[in-house]
Amino acid sequence: MKHAIQLYNFREELKQDFAGTLREVAKIGYDGVEFATNYGEMEPLELAALLKELKLECAGTMFPNLKLCDSDSPAWEMAAILNSPAVTFSYTENLPQSWMTLLERCRLAGTNAAAHGTIFSYHNHWQEFSRLADGEYVMTRVLEQTDPAQVFIEPDVCWLTRAGVDPVSHIRRYAKRIRQVHLKDLRIPEERETMTALGGGCVDLAGCIAAAKETPCQWLIYEQDHSADHFADAVKSLAFLKKNGVGK
Repeated sequence: MKHAIQLYNFREELKQDFAGTLREVAKIGYDGVEFATNYGEMEPLELAALLKELKLECAGTMFPNLKLCDSDSPAWEMAAILNSPAVTFSYTENLPQSWMTLLERCRLAGTNAAAHGTIFSYHNHWQEFSRLADGEYVMTRVLEQTDPAQVFIEPDVCWLTRAGVDPVSHIRRYAKRIRQVHLKDLRIPEERETMTALGGGCVDLAGCIAAAKETPCQWLIYEQDHSADHFADAVKSLAFLKKNGVGK
């Protein structure tokens, strides 16, 4: 498995200087980057050339969910030219009430991804683990009612922990549907502002990494929504990943 960094970490810096920030990120030493809906208003070939210059692989491409429900969206060209292993979206609108909308959008994105020669992977937050009227999790019901050959998952182990779900068991349960895992740590599950560099919080990251190694997972992707110094924490997190046997 390879290690990558989620560019959402640098969302403010990317708004100011997309290419310059990507160059600084490349110096840290991750194998790849995952894009979080911001592509710097660059053409796909231009962005692919920049990644090649920086010796970075594309570890994933995230888009707004409705774009992946459109078979003619430019998202598909971007993902193909960047050689993205999967296209991804997340959904946080009024769950569990709107879970049927989530289900239909996952089905449609999965169908479109297959038609474009790639796979769709869903990125969870914690709301997907709210309960339906029959007591089942929203996420469980969505995965039960979608094609495992078309709808994959990108588990976020931090949000699973916040939801009270054991991330290690979740990874093992859905092993065949996993190609990417988001690694994120925090000290207090209910307080997202307590996010920290990997290894500084309460998430069972070592267990998650060990479980991911038993799956077809290709990328372990470090993400940290909140940080006083995103570059310093990225360096610390890369050291943690290497210590746990992740990367080249």
